[in-house]
Amino acid sequence: DSNMRRQFLFSQVFSTMVFSFSQRKALSIIPHITGALSVIGSLSILYDILKDRSRKLHRPYYRILLGMSFFDVFASASLGMSTWPIPRGTEGVYGAIGTTQTCTAQGFFIQLMLVSPFYNLMLAWYYLLLGKNKPLSEEAIASKYEKYMHAFAMIPVLFAVMGLPLTLYNSADLWCWIAAYPPTCKNKDGTHGPDWPCERGENAWLFRWTFFYAPLWFIITAITVMMIILTRAVRREEKQVIEMQKQTRLRRPSFEREEEIRREQHLQNYIPQREQPVHLERSKQMFYQAVFYVGAFYITYVFATLNRLTQLIGGDNIFVFMIMTSTLTPMQGFLNFLVYRHGPCVA
Repeated sequence: DSNMRRQFLFSQVFSTMVFSFSQRKALSIIPHITGALSVIGSLSILYDILKDRSRKLHRPYYRILLGMSFFDVFASASLGMSTWPIPRGTEGVYGAIGTTQTCTAQGFFIQLMLVSPFYNLMLAWYYLLLGKNKPLSEEAIASKYEKYMHAFAMIPVLFAVMGLPLTLYNSADLWCWIAAYPPTCKNKDGTHGPDWPCERGENAWLFRWTFFYAPLWFIITAITVMMIILTRAVRREEKQVIEMQKQTRLRRPSFEREEEIRREQHLQNYIPQREQPVHLERSKQMFYQAVFYVGAFYITYVFATLNRLTQLIGGDNIFVFMIMTSTLTPMQGFLNFLVYRHGPCVA
């Protein structure tokens, strides 16, 4: 009988899972809490920007943050539903009360989560343009680059839409996402197993890499490189200010000479010596704000990345990585809110 054979195959898959009932329950419940916090955080950012939109929406920074927070609301809400949308009766999953349709909807909106990392990359690029050796004004960034920033950040929307006709969104244990159904239709290396043909999610392992992990790891690498460049630029500016202050103390010019220097510098249209420390302080605040946003991004995805690497190497899930993934992956909106409201450059 085909149904009995299917139940046997599912029991073979989940009998190998080392997670106890209590562990699976924890994995299911925690995202409800962290996802709700993230939704509240992202909605708070949206509200703060839109209530003062006449002033804030003139700046690229707020428009980039608006796009990031908008998509994070949907992704965090979907992640916060945790196992609820997974079809009722799915073996080895605590709290599954959904249907194939609810699972598909959740998987679609979770795939949209990738928009936030793309906007994180654009935010890092924005800070780099402001803080590099020859910084651009916000007006120049808006006119030359911003439209490309938003267009680039929309690429994951195309990935999410493509997943619908490919029936990629199925139970992935923690929530619905890109996965094969039934789980026995593929081997650990992604190739088809001999036990059962895939009804949904054909070649899901390949689309996970194409639509999510490859773009995500590219973004992690690109943001890291940008932050290194920005760090070097700020340090270079700091050394220039320190050297200028040393030279000023050595010369100890008279009051008349100082006035002459100020007039010459004003005519040459560059930052006066007395304003250099102020400009440096602004640059350092901007740099630390960028670091905190990137830190929120890293915290969100570090354990999901480690968990994926352990699956590739050993083929098994590690509970510590799984529990941290279920805790932190839904939380980027909340972490962004903390940076937005309490970072060095308070909104």
